[in-house]
Amino acid sequence: MKYYNNDMDCKPGCDCGEDHDEIMTLTLELEDGTTEECEILKVLDFEGKTYIALLPFEKDEYLVYGCVEHGEEIELLNIEDEKEFEKVVDAFEEYFDNNNFFDDFDDDDEEEDEEDDKEEEKK
Repeated sequence: MKYYNNDMDCKPGCDCGEDHDEIMTLTLELEDGTTEECEILKVLDFEGKTYIALLPFEKDEYLVYGCVEHGEEIELLNIEDEKEFEKVVDAFEEYFDNNNFFDDFDDDDEEEDEEDDKEEEKK
């Protein structure tokens, strides 16, 4: 699995050679043996470690893991320390807020809400 580490100053249309419109995904294998396909939202280097934010398709909450790259494979690591986890989530939240990351998601939700309201009015 190859992923793209989207640096803050790397934007669509840059000359990095990556297709920023392509959704990068990762398949999680859960403890019960099932799998869940997730969008890779961001890979973040923070305090000397690498972390990844994943958004399972059809869900509205993202997951945060530590990660280690082995060639083109990624090993996900649970973040056991609660303080470390909170600091990492805060770092992702700051990144997402500073880059208006979820604006497109919010716009889609607003459009769906408007459509639902119109359907309710018809009834």
